[in-house]
This record gives sequence, structure tokens and C-alpha cells, in this order.
Amino acid sequence: MKQIKILRKRKKSYIRINNNEKKFYRKKSYSKKIIMNLLFLIIYTILVVKIVTFFNKRKNKPNKVIINNYSNNSNLGNIIHHLDTNTDANLKSLTNNDYDLYQKVKNCLEKNPDELMCIYHLLCPKEVIGKTRILLGPAHNDGSYVLLNDFENIKIAYSIGIDGNVDFDKAIANKGIDVYMYDHTIDKLHYENEKFHWKKIGIGGNSERSNNIQTLEDMIKENGHFNEKNMILKIDIEGAEWNALNDITENILKQFKYIIVEYHFERFEVSLIYNILKKIYKTHQVFYIHTNHQSRIINFGNNRMVGCVEVSYIIREGNNFSTDKSVYPIKNFYYFEHKDFNPNIFKLFDNYEK
Repeated sequence: MKQIKILRKRKKSYIRINNNEKKFYRKKSYSKKIIMNLLFLIIYTILVVKIVTFFNKRKNKPNKVIINNYSNNSNLGNIIHHLDTNTDANLKSLTNNDYDLYQKVKNCLEKNPDELMCIYHLLCPKEVIGKTRILLGPAHNDGSYVLLNDFENIKIAYSIGIDGNVDFDKAIANKGIDVYMYDHTIDKLHYENEKFHWKKIGIGGNSERSNNIQTLEDMIKENGHFNEKNMILKIDIEGAEWNALNDITENILKQFKYIIVEYHFERFEVSLIYNILKKIYKTHQVFYIHTNHQSRIINFGNNRMVGCVEVSYIIREGNNFSTDKSVYPIKNFYYFEHKDFNPNIFKLFDNYEK
């Protein structure tokens, strides 16, 4: 009868076989070692994946220190429709931290309307009486923007910042509007249209003029549009908008019926942002605002703010406005709002016209 024993005292494993009183040695099979090594490799790989995933989540997660003491558990999507007055009943759907933010801004607006916290009021959307918001461009697309169903007397649009997406520009061109397109970061448009007029030029402030950078005033002058009214302006230039908007005059702004801007609040002075938003607020009213769901929550003065928002304006002259009773996100537009900073928070500052 065979007897098999493993010699564990030796560094290398051998097997002793007793067979008819004859003894000989041979090396142990490598199959067990291979299985053990495979198991070790699998466990090691799983641990590495979990560690990398954990640190990636921490990297993309809003910084709680930057947010100060505000939590990320916002219930602003449950705000009731009627915000005609900021009564306690209308604020019941706010979490404690959102309610604290509301109280701080409210007190600021009542005591000192020139404080930087008035930015929340300057971004408050309102409904335009007699007009409906529509999506220009395909659903679920970053190149789509919201305008109103009123394109009367609009012949010209300026689209600044194209990259590789012309969905919005195509939607505008399909309405018979000439689109003057500017982007110095691309070599050509991937789609041609007889209404497109593209130039490899970027936009900037007065001090940034160069061979490939112009101000909005330079563009309008070069195209012979100084006497035009009811134009459309779209600016999506990844943070360069502040320098460009800072040097645009009120008279230039009045030439545009619609203004669409993607604002980036990170790494910019709050005072600069406040002055620019206040200038635009004099001539144009926000009628739609979208919080980019991929941006971070950042420190904004003494409060929190979403890092990137897309804002749609319409000129005040000739239009009447009322409280925006819609609840964001608006399902018809297929936009994913930021889960920690819903646009409904801006609507709480509707009544402060100071």
C-alpha cells in the first residue's frame, strides 16, 4: 500500500514514496503552486482596483472643507411651484444648510444690496410672459442651449466657442439666421452650412488683442453689424468669458436679444464676477439656468456655489417677467442638474429688485 508524506522541514518541498520498502524522492508537483499564485494575483488585482477607485472618488468628490459647513444633501428639487412670496411654507422643502444659505443671502440683500452675495439674486431666473422656453440642439447633448420660441426679426447670431460641436449652430441656421462663428482652437468646422461664417479667431478683452484674439466690438465692426439689433450671442469659452465680458459696453449688449453664457466661477475674483453680472442684469434678464452636473461645488465668498452654470438671458426692453414657477430640472430639456446645487435655490431671491 502506498504511503505519501510531505517533508515540511526542507526549504523545497519533496514527496517521499514508500513502495515495497524502496525509498526514493521526487519534487512536489507545481500545480498547487500555480493555483496559489493565481489566487494571490487575483486578490492583489482586486485590492489595487478598489484602492484606485476609492482615491478617484475622493478626487472627484466636492471638497467638504471648501464647502465650509454646508452638507451636500439638498432637497431643492422638492421646492413647491408657487414662490410668489418667500414665506415659511414655501421654505419647508429646504434642508437646514440650504435654509441657512437662504437666510444669509436674504439678510444681505435687505441690509446691504451691494454685497457680493447679491450674485444669487442676479442669477435668479424668471418667466417671460407670453413666451415659452425651447431647447436648441439634440437632447442629452452638451452643445444644446435653451432659448425662447420668439425669433422675430432675428437675422444674425454670434457663436463664440465651437470646439467640435455645431448642433446649436445648425438649429439656429435652420431658422434662416446667419451664424458668425469664432474659435481659435480648431482648424476647421467638421460640418458646413451656407449660413455658417467661421473664423479662426478667439475673443478676449481690450488688453488681449492679438493676431488671433479680438474683442466682441472688433467682430461686430468687422462684420458691419454696428447698427444691427435683435442678434443672438452665445459664449462658451471655458473660463475666458470674464475678461471678454468685462470690456463689453452696455450699448454692445443692447444689440443682442438673447445672450447665452457658460459661466465658470472657479479661480476668479468674486468682485469681478459680481460687477460683470450686475452690468448684464441692467439690460438683460435670466430666463433659464442650468447647473453643470460635472462641475465641483466651490467656495464662493463666504458661501458655496456650483463651479459652472449655463445661463440664458433675454433683453429687458419690450418684455415682461413673472415669477418662475417651474421646478428644475425641467424634464422637457433632458438636462442633468448638479445633485448638490440645484437651480431652484436661485429662485428664492426673486423678490429682491434692489
